[in-house]
Amino acid sequence: MSGEVDAWLADLLSRDTHRVWGAACAINDSRDRQDLATLAGHLPAIQRATADLDLGGALFPNNERLRQALATVRAARDGLCRCSLYGQFLTHDPCKEEGAGDVTVVSTSPPDWNMTYRCRCNHCGAEYEVEQGEYHLTWWKWGKEESA
Repeated sequence: MSGEVDAWLADLLSRDTHRVWGAACAINDSRDRQDLATLAGHLPAIQRATADLDLGGALFPNNERLRQALATVRAARDGLCRCSLYGQFLTHDPCKEEGAGDVTVVSTSPPDWNMTYRCRCNHCGAEYEVEQGEYHLTWWKWGKEESA
């Protein structure tokens, strides 16, 4: 295993809520499919170690970051495109996904707190309409466009 995967695994198995949350956030940002697939071999142990943890969170439950990390690892294990996760979580900012090279923002409504994006995945070609909203936090709801 790479040093990064070793560190993530140690943090996830530590039961230290700050370490688990930090590892989950790092996994969610990772684009290294090999590292994620390697970590997938440890999913049963990770799930046992984190099953009853309360990671806190004031405005947004930090357990959602962990749920997203586990889904990210499963998607890499199963050979799914990263974009397959977009509709499951409200944290995928289209501009950050574009900056990472994963999507192209094809169009947007006029900039505002509440706006829409049309995006295309640079890996599989799937297209999405993304609604951006804001309350206490900015969120993004991804809806996959059906092929015509």
